[in-house]
Amino acid sequence: MKMKVMAFSARPDERAFFEHWSQTLDIDLTYQPDGLSMKNVAQTKGYDGVSCVGTCNLSAPVLEELAKNSVHYVSLRTIGFDNVDLEAAARLGIRVSHAGYSPYSVANYTVMLILMCIRKAGYIMFRSHTADYSLGAAGAARGMEMQNLTIGVIGTGRIGKAVIENLSGFGCNIIAHDPYPSPDLKNVEYVSLDQLYARADVITLHTFLDESTHHMIDAQAIEKMKPGVVIINCARGALIDTRALIDGIESGRIGAVGVDCFEGENDVIRVDHSYNSRVTNHDYIILKSFQNTIVTPHMAFFTDQAVFDMVQCSLESLRQFYDGEKVPLEVCA
Repeated sequence: MKMKVMAFSARPDERAFFEHWSQTLDIDLTYQPDGLSMKNVAQTKGYDGVSCVGTCNLSAPVLEELAKNSVHYVSLRTIGFDNVDLEAAARLGIRVSHAGYSPYSVANYTVMLILMCIRKAGYIMFRSHTADYSLGAAGAARGMEMQNLTIGVIGTGRIGKAVIENLSGFGCNIIAHDPYPSPDLKNVEYVSLDQLYARADVITLHTFLDESTHHMIDAQAIEKMKPGVVIINCARGALIDTRALIDGIESGRIGAVGVDCFEGENDVIRVDHSYNSRVTNHDYIILKSFQNTIVTPHMAFFTDQAVFDMVQCSLESLRQFYDGEKVPLEVCA
């Protein structure tokens, strides 16, 4: 039996994958370029499920409207699901799933940011635009080599493991922290969070976001880190207290930063602000202004393989919900 699905925040680059999987899974698919919100939730009447992304509003009021419209299934095209009120969804009888996708999309991007930070690539490229091809006063452009560094990986799920796999070829010392250590990881030393902060030259975040990890990198954590530490975040912006991060950069405690996500990013990302538009996230503007920071708009995931995987996971989960099958990617409160 054909299932009716509305795909919110449907981008042009996803269309070919949507068409492939909707035909394969016998789904009647409608595209909605805007994100799900109270403004357009009424359009879901008559649909069985919706496919959403992390910038969609899936708060209790929106979920209540979905329930009124007899929408029983919500599937995310993202790994993270912190934008979903899971307790409200359970109360309303709405089942929710997230996506699994190629971990190498984010893992490769993470290693790129690490290399760019330790080799001061942003600073070097900026200087080259002014035709300054010198080595810089007092060795300002001098970088570090990976094999001499200790890399601390926070979170050793699929992406964290892929980061460790990628880093293993560089000969660096790798330490990790995770509440649930993986027994199959080799050449990695699990340590406490405080030990990781104290020992790591580079710290990269690949953990989930909830109340326990919100602002895990704050002023107190930064004080425990090695002077000149490099901080990388390709996970969730709110893992880091942005104001504390800025203070750490200004004081010189933090040597470099490479982030693909930041607090309040939903008002900035996925929009062209290049003309007749203003970015009003002041912390974001300040963070971008430093010569030793690289800030990108949450696009580490954005590869052909990962986008294909996201669309497949989302539509497959919706079809499994609808057919009463087991849904491996279901998330519950």
